[in-house]
Amino acid sequence: MKRSLLALAVLSAIAGTASAQSSVTLSGGLDLAIERTNGAYQFGSGNSGRSAFTIAGVEDLGGGMAAFFALNYRFTPSTGQTNSAYSPTQFWRQDWLGLRGGFGEVRLGRMLPVLQEFNGGFDPFGTETVGSVHTGGLGAGLAGGARLNNAIYYKSPNLGGLQVHANIAAADQQLAGSSTANFTGGAERPIGLGAIYAAGPIRFVVAYDKNTRDLKTTGIYGAYNFGIAEVMAQYEKGDITATTDQTVYSVGLKAPVGAATLKAGYRSNSDAKQKKLGAGVDYNLSKRTVVYTDIAKQSGDGHTTAEKKARFDVGLWHKF
Repeated sequence: MKRSLLALAVLSAIAGTASAQSSVTLSGGLDLAIERTNGAYQFGSGNSGRSAFTIAGVEDLGGGMAAFFALNYRFTPSTGQTNSAYSPTQFWRQDWLGLRGGFGEVRLGRMLPVLQEFNGGFDPFGTETVGSVHTGGLGAGLAGGARLNNAIYYKSPNLGGLQVHANIAAADQQLAGSSTANFTGGAERPIGLGAIYAAGPIRFVVAYDKNTRDLKTTGIYGAYNFGIAEVMAQYEKGDITATTDQTVYSVGLKAPVGAATLKAGYRSNSDAKQKKLGAGVDYNLSKRTVVYTDIAKQSGDGHTTAEKKARFDVGLWHKF
């Protein structure tokens, strides 16, 4: 009897150790708002990155090595439909499988290129809500705006705050988007390269992207956290066609005030004759639930009359 109990205890310990070596998590959120854009009111979620769920897992392989995966799906909670500008039938917005260790991290699958991996972190609105002053992707019409299929992505180890990122992808099967600058298929392999330095209050990034149509974008991003507020800036210069390019920049800040976070930003694209001012506030009801409101005003000959009308939103965002 004692031997049986001892064997059971040993097996339980082994099973506990095995289960501790791997894990799968579910995370995400839902965001719904009343919005006024282009002079029209709508009820829905224009904040595609917030209404989503991610299934992620990691397994400890020993010796400092681990295998990991992530599956990210975005949707519109007001309708339940897939939220994808690139393909309505694309279920996973991003998905990858990878290995990490002392050499860094390697991911295989569908994912953002290097430049897009970085630039959203330097918009005080996080590329979401009507207030966003994000410079990259479809909003700016630059070459970096899309996800890559059949991609390989590498992150170096963190070396005293410095980390290098690189990507390459197959030339075919890059999905077309609504912008002429997005991936449409062709002979060129998309490539990206960038580096981030993050130490203490400073974050600084330099990144380069070339898509499958050989359109290129260079980005420089920076932020400094003063404690009472974090200021940030974005600068991008990118090809729109084979013979034309655009330069766009933005500045912004985020300031925590108790349970609230105040946000403001300005974006300018002089080549496209477009400007935008945005301001907003997030109020944390809890660690996971946020109510927010934002206002924005676009100007310049590059915007239509409808686009120049004041924008605002009032929304609720719950994270899990």
